[in-house]
Amino acid sequence: MFISSNPIYPVFVYLDGSRRWPTGDDKQVYENIADPEIFNARKDLEVITKQIEKYLSDRAKMAWDAKVSLESRDLGNYSSLELNDPLSKNFVRYFNTKTGHDGTFVYTDGHFGTTIFVNETRTLDLQPNVNFYRIPTSSEASVVHVPTPVYNRNAALLERIQWSDIDQLYRRNREKIKDLSFQKFCSDVGFMRYFPAAPWIYDNPQTQLDMFDCRNTEWFIDAATMSKNVIIMLDMSGSMLGQRFEIAKQTIEAILETLSDNDFFNIMSFSKTPQLLDECSEDGLLQATMRNKKLLRAKLVNVTSEGKADYEKALPKAFSTLLNLPDSVVWKTKEELAKDQQEKTIDPNLHYIELEDSIMILTTNHLKAIKNGSRSTQMGCNDVIILITDGAPGYFKEIFEIYNPDRKIRFFSFLIGEEAIDFDQVKWMACTNRGFMVHVSNMADVQEKVQHYVKVMSRPISRQSHAIHRENAVWGSVSKERMSNQYVISVGYPVILEDQFMGVSAVSVPMIELMQIAHPSMLGPMSYFFMLDNNGYSMFHPQLRQLDYITKETKPTYNNMDFIHVEVQKPLSELKNLVTINCDEHDGRKMNVLYAVNKLRRIYPQTNSYIAECIEGTHFTIGAAIRDSENVRLKQKGDVQYSKVEQAWFQDNNWRIHPEWRYCLLNDSDTSLSAEAAIATYASQMKMTGKLPELCVPKKHLVDRLLLDIQATTSFSSLWDQEWQKNKKNGIHLAFFATPSGLIRYFNESLEEIYYEEADFSNGNLTEGVYKHYILELNRRSMDDEYFKRAVRMKDKIVFDVNFQTNVWQASDITTAYGKQENLSMLAVGYKALFHNQALVGVVGMEFLYDKIPDWLRKHGCNPQHEQTRCYLIDEHAYVFYSSQKDVSYEATVKDFQHAEANPRYIRKSVIGSFFGHLNRVTEWTMDMLIKKGLYKELNFVDNQAMCEVEIPVIARASAISIPFRHLQLMAFHFLQRIIHMLGEYAGLLVGTLASSTVKPASAYTTTFKAPVGGRLPCQKESSFYIADMDHSKMMSISLLEGDSAERPCKQNAAQCAIRVYASWIESTNLMLVVISQDSESSCYDETHCPMSSPPIIPFGFTKTGTIQNPSQSNTHPEMRETGEEVCPNTVPIKRKNVMQCFKEEYVVCFSIATTIRTC
Repeated sequence: MFISSNPIYPVFVYLDGSRRWPTGDDKQVYENIADPEIFNARKDLEVITKQIEKYLSDRAKMAWDAKVSLESRDLGNYSSLELNDPLSKNFVRYFNTKTGHDGTFVYTDGHFGTTIFVNETRTLDLQPNVNFYRIPTSSEASVVHVPTPVYNRNAALLERIQWSDIDQLYRRNREKIKDLSFQKFCSDVGFMRYFPAAPWIYDNPQTQLDMFDCRNTEWFIDAATMSKNVIIMLDMSGSMLGQRFEIAKQTIEAILETLSDNDFFNIMSFSKTPQLLDECSEDGLLQATMRNKKLLRAKLVNVTSEGKADYEKALPKAFSTLLNLPDSVVWKTKEELAKDQQEKTIDPNLHYIELEDSIMILTTNHLKAIKNGSRSTQMGCNDVIILITDGAPGYFKEIFEIYNPDRKIRFFSFLIGEEAIDFDQVKWMACTNRGFMVHVSNMADVQEKVQHYVKVMSRPISRQSHAIHRENAVWGSVSKERMSNQYVISVGYPVILEDQFMGVSAVSVPMIELMQIAHPSMLGPMSYFFMLDNNGYSMFHPQLRQLDYITKETKPTYNNMDFIHVEVQKPLSELKNLVTINCDEHDGRKMNVLYAVNKLRRIYPQTNSYIAECIEGTHFTIGAAIRDSENVRLKQKGDVQYSKVEQAWFQDNNWRIHPEWRYCLLNDSDTSLSAEAAIATYASQMKMTGKLPELCVPKKHLVDRLLLDIQATTSFSSLWDQEWQKNKKNGIHLAFFATPSGLIRYFNESLEEIYYEEADFSNGNLTEGVYKHYILELNRRSMDDEYFKRAVRMKDKIVFDVNFQTNVWQASDITTAYGKQENLSMLAVGYKALFHNQALVGVVGMEFLYDKIPDWLRKHGCNPQHEQTRCYLIDEHAYVFYSSQKDVSYEATVKDFQHAEANPRYIRKSVIGSFFGHLNRVTEWTMDMLIKKGLYKELNFVDNQAMCEVEIPVIARASAISIPFRHLQLMAFHFLQRIIHMLGEYAGLLVGTLASSTVKPASAYTTTFKAPVGGRLPCQKESSFYIADMDHSKMMSISLLEGDSAERPCKQNAAQCAIRVYASWIESTNLMLVVISQDSESSCYDETHCPMSSPPIIPFGFTKTGTIQNPSQSNTHPEMRETGEEVCPNTVPIKRKNVMQCFKEEYVVCFSIATTIRTC
């Protein structure tokens, strides 16, 4: 067989020998110190769940203690002059997170006076903190962030900043829990205090753009307001066009920013008739997911005016939708009612209610449902209607008395426009119905005015503060934290001072910490843990890809991907039984899934069983996907004897541990201590005390496995020394062994005549090119590295691959195996997963000069200079590992890869690393035969987390006539706007609507709804992949054709090409040798005579499954199908958990209008 005579074969005999591990002292080999252990995944998950519960409970207690401390402090009552006078004893200084010191500008005459700078008295000394993953921090003090639009010397703000200074408590908390993350307080007036101090991360570091406001974070909103059901009423009468419409859109965006996935909403525009922007939901309300909010915001673009706003029809529609009432309201004119009375056709079972302009007709069921409620699905805790208008023509008291007699539904009014003066009606609506009215004069007003509604929504919590206990912690979903750039969840409590809501006290919990409690080393190598929130969204999952690999930005879907879309990654139609993760059920269901690695270049099928546990005190679920037959792991024989830990195991500098895993906790000041030095220090303590140090106890399982691995691999260096002479002859310069504990042992020697830095041979100087170490620089993360994931999925196989990420150089130009004069040498790697009785030991591998492969094959019949025979080595996904094409250049291949890495949209052209089936017509035909013979099988992979370029869609709907009509409508609308703009310029007497229409419309205003900077949006893509089936083949011989006959694959000029094709797996590897032979008269590789099929007969490469576009510029949903058929978004995820507790305020009837107005 091929590999048996390969010059590097002697080395890989070691890799292929599943029991030939490092020899030496018998006590230092895996067989003698460890046994395979059959584990019970359910019991382990229960233990992990308890550990997570304690971990989260400890952090919740820190947030609770901060709440108690804040509520025990006096707010103080000082004038603005005292707080802003540098000579006053009450002058307020604070560490500003944006400056890093306590200096500040003060104004001599309020916000609009001249400014003077008060010099700083303290400056933060920020140092890398090992407990914050080396983020620079300072425990000297907390720092304060003030949103850009908020005046930072406002008296109310300064009073609260002074009042919220509880740094002593924050420090004590950090002393109790060394790995406690950020403690923070978000005030209702906008500032956020957090501890320890850390540099602020701007939206745009170059311009220092800062759009952050902690009051828009989910952890603040959920703790302040509980969950909500919201109907937004948008007045679209003629007077609301122009600038007022732009202000209204920005107001809606700001309101949508205050809604989280625990809220439900809909938007209703109304003029002549009311119209919900979404009619999909049976309950009338959509879940306020990011996707749904963007969908409805996008639909605002096509909303048009039909003249006068009919409040009589709009208000009942809003109440009916919010309450999900049965039986629609019927409307008649007074003339029609008179006619019915005259003709005696009045239905006695109906209720006729006379309003000012119309007759409203209701059924008995409709009225009963108002009183008793009719919503079958529990949604939010509180019901809210928000009216956006420039004035209402009346009070409509009859409607409010019918639909909101007990004032359970809060009503808010946003009066839009500088010239709006009709306050009385909209103010009465809001104040009588326990809401609030605000006047939004211009764009700058929007953000702060929307916060008034949030404050009112916090009243039920403020007035029931006695009912809030430590177990009532509010847990937010995953967010990307500004101070650390990490993905975190936050636990918070509302802070109430004398029945006034002051803000939210919270603590951050990095997701990476929870991932390490549910550590992957506790399972088999292809099994994994995951965590879900109450909406079924993946909080962590090995297949969750939060970053867009092209823009390097966080995807909009990073925290709202449904588990089934992350887990399955294949067409849902192919799944007979979709698994619903329910932590209350304990039957492990199975599902076939596809697992992707290597930036979606490779996929592997596997069958998983699923188990899950509820995390008490939260609405989260922890689960495990157990790959079939993976229930064995390695365990040290007997109990771990810490007194027998030897310092000699840690002495060499040829080992590393996972840089992101915590093995033992450290002090903040241990900044100079590497992870390896730290574990060595703790090992000496183990030797001295015979016990596991206290700071290592939380990660006992991981530390014990690390000790096992580091003991067993100590003698690896002796094996490397024995084999070095053979290794260097075969171009091998690096060997490594990676373990599930995160330990990697490596050994390397420099090869003679090889440079590891690129030299300019004309003057002997070094250039920028430098070899990157396969372990130290490219693959430090063991189980989390791509090669490790690939090796364990190719069990019993040596996996060969090209290391495109780096290269080395010859001392001078040499003739490569391809006959090229080059001094650059490519590198290849080979690695294999080692098991001991089905228990994973680790992955062993080596890096070597790639030229050894073509050099050997050239000597055995695959000469690049002979066009009659072409040889290929293709891997388990039919990517080319080797080709005997004579035009292969190492330098061009490496540059091609580097260009693709720097420009992800670039399509690679080099043969090495490309898909075999798309090289040319001959390989296309050959790949087709390999599939038909059963050597490869096709799998269809669906990427639900894809990002696509923004396109201008062309959509054909069934109602084709409506498209040109809508275009005409839009053209007419914009034409009228231009006329109004011209009139506004030339007619100074025009006021109101005409004068205010000169503002240029914008597609979106807030960061959430603006088009992404990278021009990419979430979408869905699909691709066919081809996976090797090494156990099944229909072939009886190595020839792909019966009787070793010839085939003419060219469709265009069949006579000019005849080939014979041979294929065979190379034993114990992931490679197949394919040999294609053409006769001397053939020209099979001439593209002009033998082009590839168009379209290709073998589909490969990702394509969109539907059109996408910028939601801020169109009303088309990103999941619109090619047919133009619109998809209704899901209103409630399957098996969604409701919020843990609702606080509802009982309404006390006010007996006078004056009293009612004062309460709002």
